[in-house]
Amino acid sequence: MKGALQSFKVIIMAGLRPSRIDRMINRPNYTRREYVRAVPGIKVVHFDMGEVGRKFPYEVYLESKNACQIRTNAMEASRIAANRYLMKILGKSGFHYKIRTIPFQIIRENAMASGKKADRYGNGMRLSFGKPIGTAARIDRGQRIMSVWVEKEGIETARIALRKAAMKLPTTVKIDVQERSN
Repeated sequence: MKGALQSFKVIIMAGLRPSRIDRMINRPNYTRREYVRAVPGIKVVHFDMGEVGRKFPYEVYLESKNACQIRTNAMEASRIAANRYLMKILGKSGFHYKIRTIPFQIIRENAMASGKKADRYGNGMRLSFGKPIGTAARIDRGQRIMSVWVEKEGIETARIALRKAAMKLPTTVKIDVQERSN
């Protein structure tokens, strides 16, 4: 048994790049999918959750304080955190939760050869279009990222849920409440 464990090799896959690399908007928009062969899919599973058809009197929303890009895996992580808390406290029929931004921006990476003798076969910046590694949503300053519509009793629960969601996002946000005018 001990010999079998010692001969076992661990293969470590390259992980996702840190979000600080892609969160700033330093390049023009790139959404032209006809030039890119294989764009990775959007990881966000649902954009509308809870009681979708019902009109609730209050909207609690998450608003960005500065312009940035939010990758799909961060959006999905924040969606899961907020939806799980809302389902636990309010139940499925006590809220309507909506993600208001759609990740269209294609993120590309120019993979550089590194290591021993990398200069022999690396191309450097020649033809540096980059391979698509994911998608992100472009967020402007003051744009609403996600909203939760609730009754008056659920306002504080929605605030807590959106605060949990905001912890997963790469920007500073403001959480505010607005009464729906009918």
